[in-house]
Amino acid sequence: MATVTLRGIQKNFKETEVLRGIDLAIADGEFVSLVGPSGCGKSTLLRIIAGLESASAGAIEIGGAPVDGLRAADRNLSMVFQSYALYPHLTVAENIAVPLRMRQLSAAQRLPLIGRAMPGAAEQNREIDARVMEAARTLEIDGLLERKPGQLSGGQRQRVALGRALVRSPAAFLLDEPLSNLDAKLRVHTRTEIAELHRSLAATFIYVTHDQVEAMTMSDRIAVMMGGEILQCDAPARIYEDPADLRVAEFIGSPRINVLPAESDATGRISVLGAGLPLALPGGRQTLQLALRPEALTLTRIDPLLHGCVAHAENLGHEIYVQVTLDGAEQRVVLRADPALQAQLHLGAEVGLTFDPARALIFDAEGRRMRNVVSALQEVPA
Repeated sequence: MATVTLRGIQKNFKETEVLRGIDLAIADGEFVSLVGPSGCGKSTLLRIIAGLESASAGAIEIGGAPVDGLRAADRNLSMVFQSYALYPHLTVAENIAVPLRMRQLSAAQRLPLIGRAMPGAAEQNREIDARVMEAARTLEIDGLLERKPGQLSGGQRQRVALGRALVRSPAAFLLDEPLSNLDAKLRVHTRTEIAELHRSLAATFIYVTHDQVEAMTMSDRIAVMMGGEILQCDAPARIYEDPADLRVAEFIGSPRINVLPAESDATGRISVLGAGLPLALPGGRQTLQLALRPEALTLTRIDPLLHGCVAHAENLGHEIYVQVTLDGAEQRVVLRADPALQAQLHLGAEVGLTFDPARALIFDAEGRRMRNVVSALQEVPA
């Protein structure tokens, strides 16, 4: 396995700028997910790493060696595609063996019937068969080796595609939205399998997805991409709890983070919807945005900071998602509540909300994180 390093990767399609100087260092054995909305450039970046696309500018190193001039076949990377790309006329065993046969057998040795009689072919084929069986056992598909792809479920086809990637012992695995064709239940099961496979192999995984749940549950680090740029690359918990950009905060997390208009006065004291907070910023009067995760908001009847009425409630059994229309605000906020409160949360019920100011995330008018927030009880720096 190997490190993967990207320096200043740019990609233009004619006049359209798709990637805008991507810098990313992936450690040996690390699982990094590229996550972002459709069109953000994540699949293009993966294809550039694989050698299937050429970068307009920048450099790539795999295992410390530059690979910019190498063909995809010479980069020792295995890629799992969204469509699985299995050969329908070949058995599972034959599909898994394809990359080994292309690499280890000559054109003559690959010929039907007579190929196995060519000098050296028997020994090579025995080695290939052994590696195919080893990969199949790792993925628990050794009982499916004689079937054709059309006889397999979506999850089984996914494992065959992984087996074909695994059998090469590559420097790194590249996975391009491999779970998008699976139903919700199978997707949960398969992402667990992929995470366990990564742990057992201690291999380098680069995983592209638009599904934040996949990224959050499997990754060592997440690179959040938008508009051809990496906005933040960090551990999943850090991305969720300490986003550097409002776009990151809004993309990661379900239900979506609540964003409310806020401001600071001439002394730096921050208020939201007219409610003063024990928080302050240097620099005097500013237009701000205050973001709160749904779990940061709580219902209260004692000195609420915010007031509103229930617009909608969804009972999920273990918790209720409550949508509240706030006084003085156009948008609704969402919070998590105890199901025991369901009777009190009928449509139109007036409620009070509060939150721990320490859990509030403050952003400027452009969405940049304001990290110099202090307690209003302290003297605010000029």
